[in-house]
Amino acid sequence: MKDLKENIEKSILEISEKIKFKETAIFCGAGISYNSGLPLVFDLIQYMLNIMEVSKSDAEKILNSNLPFESFVQTLKDEVSVDDILDVFSKGEPNANHTFISGLIKKGLVKTILTTNFDTLIEKALNDLGLIEGSDFQVYSTERQFQNIDWKSDTVKIIKIHGCVTNKKEMAITLELVAKGTNIQNKNNVVSSFFSKSINPNILLLGYSCSDLFDISPQIESIVKDRSQILFLEHVFTDSEYKTEDISKKSFKNPFIDYNEQRIYINADVLIKHLWNNIKLENYNYTTTNISWKENVDNWLKEASEYSIGIKNQIAARLLYDIGEYERAIKIWEQGLIIAQNENNQVFFYSQLGNLGMALNAIGNFSEAKRCLEDSVRNCKEIGNTQGAVSQLQALGNIYRNLREFDNAINAFNEAILVSERFEPDSLCPSLGNLATVYNQINDFDKAIEILNKGISIAVSTGNKQSEGSMLTSFGVAYFQKGEYDKAVDFVKKSIVVTRQIGDRQGECMSLHNLSNFSLQFEEYEKCLEYSNTGLSIAKELGLKPSEASAYYNIGTCYFFRGEQEFAIKNLKKAIDIYIEIFGPNHSHTKSAMNALNRATHYPESNKMDKMNFR
Repeated sequence: MKDLKENIEKSILEISEKIKFKETAIFCGAGISYNSGLPLVFDLIQYMLNIMEVSKSDAEKILNSNLPFESFVQTLKDEVSVDDILDVFSKGEPNANHTFISGLIKKGLVKTILTTNFDTLIEKALNDLGLIEGSDFQVYSTERQFQNIDWKSDTVKIIKIHGCVTNKKEMAITLELVAKGTNIQNKNNVVSSFFSKSINPNILLLGYSCSDLFDISPQIESIVKDRSQILFLEHVFTDSEYKTEDISKKSFKNPFIDYNEQRIYINADVLIKHLWNNIKLENYNYTTTNISWKENVDNWLKEASEYSIGIKNQIAARLLYDIGEYERAIKIWEQGLIIAQNENNQVFFYSQLGNLGMALNAIGNFSEAKRCLEDSVRNCKEIGNTQGAVSQLQALGNIYRNLREFDNAINAFNEAILVSERFEPDSLCPSLGNLATVYNQINDFDKAIEILNKGISIAVSTGNKQSEGSMLTSFGVAYFQKGEYDKAVDFVKKSIVVTRQIGDRQGECMSLHNLSNFSLQFEEYEKCLEYSNTGLSIAKELGLKPSEASAYYNIGTCYFFRGEQEFAIKNLKKAIDIYIEIFGPNHSHTKSAMNALNRATHYPESNKMDKMNFR
């Protein structure tokens, strides 16, 4: 190992010794299957965006976002079959990484492997060594199987935490649950147990990017006691990049930020070869395989386009909407409407019209959104599309609420609840949460709390974290208006924890806005500015115009009460400009901001706290 730096050599020897003591488990990601011809997630998504003719700038926005692969696949699955895409992971042959792992298992040095991969290459490598599933090793890949893992047994365990391509139905279910941020209890227990020192004293991480922000990373971060020692390999391409550093140093995509171990930067193939030799496994052989996975993607798009050539627009717009690029999503959906009209494809036309309405709502263009969604809801009812009807009734109810048409909003949400209870149970929580928000706005706080108590019990039992976070904020607003301030703040802070855990930035923005409202009422001006500016940053990033205006309003009001007239006027003017753009000059939000500006401009000495109305 003369070509390796001294600290790298020491780390490799340390890993080798820990493996020899039979106290090391392996956690591996997509990187270990790269030399088998399987694509990395980035490469797969990039190719799909390319053949869908997504513009270079839009593709870069999607690729550089934090959108998890599970959410990407779920967006595709909502529109078309993804079987051809999932079949990619049934291809390829084992490479040196899989053979190394199988060799450690056969030699009795490692008995537990946890992988995020869908492929069966570890199993194939074990089969090549004469080991048989069911007798020499056991594969666990479903929620039911996770429940039956006996950590104390000597059974060799291959745990496929996101499912296996041999069971595409279960795999698709898992991907959907992860994409929705759903709390999957048995899977979470597996991750917590695996990273427990009492079960696995040491864990070697290979080919893992720590990009599972919705499920695995939060679970690892939640472990504070009895933590395994982490041996983290970070793949680099040249020996000039070889180094070690504290594992906590990396600030992004790092669930080990509170750990004390080292991150090892080294070429993965070099590491495996040296470990192989140190542990004295038989017959090291570096192999690579080229497979035609792009053919699967080409076939997928060809079949999907049989429904409409506009499916490319639909998927691209959905992805951009998912990452908060609402303006771009709107332009692409508008193009898709033209395609659907030219094809005389009525079902596809109204599907895109509903999505367009939701995007228009997100940027605050409520009147146009209202027209789109009313037409789409009517059509969904006529053709019996209950899923589309519920989602668009929810969006329509929110538009009515934003326009202060509260009776219409209540009717829309109640209708969504009725349809959800009969046909779409997964949509029940959001419908209840939206209805509670309306009752908060019309000051019927007891009714809001009654609905929220029903909704949050469903959200917690089903693991619907997004609805849970939203309802916690609504609880906070209701209790604040009832004068139960400590309870209110506690609820909203819990909401921020949940929304950050699942990456729901829009939900986080709303929670921060309510905390800034509370702080302003408590005359805690520094906190108010902190929460408002953080929320403003998110609102600008996601293009959430109503939230941006609300943040400016709170910032301006805060400066007014602090006696800083110039800053108050500057921010209130920004709020007014946005409110006029969204609602017009006669909306209550616009008038409130105008009144605040008039007071700050002409009566600066009247900066005495008034009770706020929550918007």
